Amino acid sequence: MTNNQLLKKLSQDMRMRNFSHYTYDTYMSKTKEMIKYFNKPLEEVTIEELRDFLYKYLLNERKLADRTVNYYNSIIRFVYEVTLDKLLNKKQIPMRKRKKTVYKVLTKEELSTFFNCVDDFKFKTIFMLAYGSGLRIGEIANLRVEDIDSKKMRIFVREGKGNKERYTMLSKQSLEMLRIYWSKYRQNKRRGRIFLSESGAAITVGVIREHFRKYRRKAKLSEKVTMHTLRHCYATNLIENGATLIQVKELMGHRNIRSTMEYIHVANIDLGLESPLDVFLRGEENGENSRNIK
Repeated sequence: MTNNQLLKKLSQDMRMRNFSHYTYDTYMSKTKEMIKYFNKPLEEVTIEELRDFLYKYLLNERKLADRTVNYYNSIIRFVYEVTLDKLLNKKQIPMRKRKKTVYKVLTKEELSTFFNCVDDFKFKTIFMLAYGSGLRIGEIANLRVEDIDSKKMRIFVREGKGNKERYTMLSKQSLEMLRIYWSKYRQNKRRGRIFLSESGAAITVGVIREHFRKYRRKAKLSEKVTMHTLRHCYATNLIENGATLIQVKELMGHRNIRSTMEYIHVANIDLGLESPLDVFLRGEENGENSRNIK
């Protein structure tokens, strides 16, 4: 099978499974990236070459995160086992065990510094949507005019992760900025994608990421801060402001409550709890315990 034939069949395989628009685009782009890297039919690539690609090239040379390397691995498994119908020895290309880390969340001062550095109104609107509504980068790129419900102050997310639909909140500030953006850049009032590129085509995830990095550097924030960090900030701040886990789970579009519970670790919540040691020692001072600590 030639690489062109592979790409055509890969497209059919994903459409048959009703992959989300974002997943489809990502699988296609990363498969093309692998074709360029190996410079030969993927069907002829050996397991050793796949190992070198994952662990020498992606991990050691490009220094990509474990999550990203595992994502490439998932694509490789789909391409070979589904599209090429080849049996892979997964023991030779295992998923990397990920270190349990706490989500990076920006302080109010860091958020203020970042937003103040964004001098492009379109991208400021995009970044504030990510923080104000908890939207993923692909969900923002796919956002349509009819998805904005100004009466109920909510946004309909039609192509979320796993092709899951949901509603999330629409902030008053984002609504006002969207109206200004629309009157300034979209006077033709066409329906369709809200955010367009300079050429008039729908904006891509890559363009949004590129501009985010530009303003992140301008704000002198850590390289670990990504567009997705704004979504983490949204969820964490919601919990800090009293939202329940169930509410946050539905707004974020999580399948499992365990994903939502990760934000409890970084939320600065005043639970009003007291250490058992302090309670015990206070009892000692009041003579409530029969023995004294020596």
